[in-house]
Amino acid sequence: MEIKAEEYTKIIPPPPVVLVSTLHGNVKNLAPFGMNMPVSFHPPLYAVGVAGSRDTYRNVTETGEFVVAVPGPELLEAINITAESFPGEVSEFEKAGLTPVESAMVRPFGVKECQSNFECKLEWVKQAGDHYVVVGRVVAARVDDRIYTEDMSRLMIDPVYHVASRKAEYAGKGRPLDQRA
Repeated sequence: MEIKAEEYTKIIPPPPVVLVSTLHGNVKNLAPFGMNMPVSFHPPLYAVGVAGSRDTYRNVTETGEFVVAVPGPELLEAINITAESFPGEVSEFEKAGLTPVESAMVRPFGVKECQSNFECKLEWVKQAGDHYVVVGRVVAARVDDRIYTEDMSRLMIDPVYHVASRKAEYAGKGRPLDQRA
């Protein structure tokens, strides 16, 4: 069955939802993103697709720094809260009840409740259609002690996947997640 080329995202496995933390002055901004991926091992580079209208885009291009946090299924409600539109002076950390944790190498904060956090310094930005590809060099990383193993198996991470194109519908590893969480 053929579909419209613009609907290709409906027929590929979704990437995990990540929370991207930035700073706007002293305000701790946090927003979820479903367009993201590692793009290089050496150097370690991570890419996030960001609409130019988002506070995250403005904050990253102004400060050159951001933190990517990987939430688990228990944070569905917080993910949805951080997806809401708040004025730039409002901290999504506070609105979502999440705990900012100081970073080692960048000014934006990590998210204590997340499974992992990695700190990025802006490497480059390029417009790609209706979004910008924001690529950061990973300069520090942290993983929850409950997940850490000597082999650092990605099988231990329990990501959240955004599976609907325009609404808050999520799945975990091979299972739908309760949207009422």
